[in-house]
Amino acid sequence: MAPPGINEFFDVNKFPKEPGITYLALSMPLLSNTQSAQKCYEADLHAISKIQVSNVGAQIVYTDGLYLYSPEEAMTLKLQHQKLIEEHKRSWLHLISQNVSIIPSAFTFMTWSQLLLDCPKFSTYLVEFRRMYDTDPLLQKYVQLDIQAAQREVNQYTVGYMLEEILIEYLIVKGKVRLQNEYTKDKEEWILNCYHGKPHRSYVYIVQKNIFSMDNQKNVYQNAWYDLLHKKLYQFERLDIDTFDFSK
Repeated sequence: MAPPGINEFFDVNKFPKEPGITYLALSMPLLSNTQSAQKCYEADLHAISKIQVSNVGAQIVYTDGLYLYSPEEAMTLKLQHQKLIEEHKRSWLHLISQNVSIIPSAFTFMTWSQLLLDCPKFSTYLVEFRRMYDTDPLLQKYVQLDIQAAQREVNQYTVGYMLEEILIEYLIVKGKVRLQNEYTKDKEEWILNCYHGKPHRSYVYIVQKNIFSMDNQKNVYQNAWYDLLHKKLYQFERLDIDTFDFSK
């Protein structure tokens, strides 16, 4: 059988036998619809079929802190998001508890600020990444296309949001963020970025370019993305940004 071609992707059959973590960052406006607790639970059921050994943890991150890139009042956002997070987590855990094939302790939930605390040099990386953005027309193009694809206005807030989001995703798969998963307990050898949809163009670009020249050799998924919606593993060495269909 011929190997897959450019922009040709399929589902992953099984996760590696080594301990690992699936990383899922949830978008706050989608918690009540496409990323509801029920939708997340259904994704859990699909993921279970890929686990060969009971050593895979799930790191769930609520991206509340990203939405401070906004002209809206911080207190209003905090109260709104706190309620959403509490209700979503409670509903998801209830669904998990009803299924004996799922291990509740494998799920670790955290907020955006908690995640950043476990990347000690994040602010330094972000400042340098911003300099890269200011001098890289191609990165600027992809970031702006990603923002427009989300039907948002390109401005200082949305650009800041996008840069912080894709940078932390890059640093996570490169092993520069400690994911304090209560189940794997720092023994994970692979980390897989997951989302209900395709990756951003700008994220693919910075991974392909390897902006900080990092190599996390033990992570077989450092150049990949799992699409929970379409059930496909995108491997970036075969993804051509300018011809790949990034539409939902």
